[in-house]
Amino acid sequence: MRIAIALGREENRVYPGPFGHAPRYAIYEVGEDGEVRLLEVRENPHAKEHGEAKHAKMRALLADVALKVGARFGHGKNEGAFPVAGRLEVGPVSLEEALALLKARRSSA
Repeated sequence: MRIAIALGREENRVYPGPFGHAPRYAIYEVGEDGEVRLLEVRENPHAKEHGEAKHAKMRALLADVALKVGARFGHGKNEGAFPVAGRLEVGPVSLEEALALLKARRSSA
């Protein structure tokens, strides 16, 4: 399974704002054995965009990702407007903390 973690300007922190506004995403592969391996850091060229057109662009950008991990999803009247296959809100934590929360979630599933 692939996951995308929203990254802030510092690559070791989860982006503190809405998932779709993150400047980049750390794309990880989670193996059957639970091992998590970084595949790439993917830039988000749509970070400053808004509206319905952005949603389609974001779906295309992260089409290969099953779980999105971020500090929060949506904002204001658009809360939950970005359709996701799965998501995990972790707050504005370090990347290490986000990965630990993801592993804890997998262990309890």
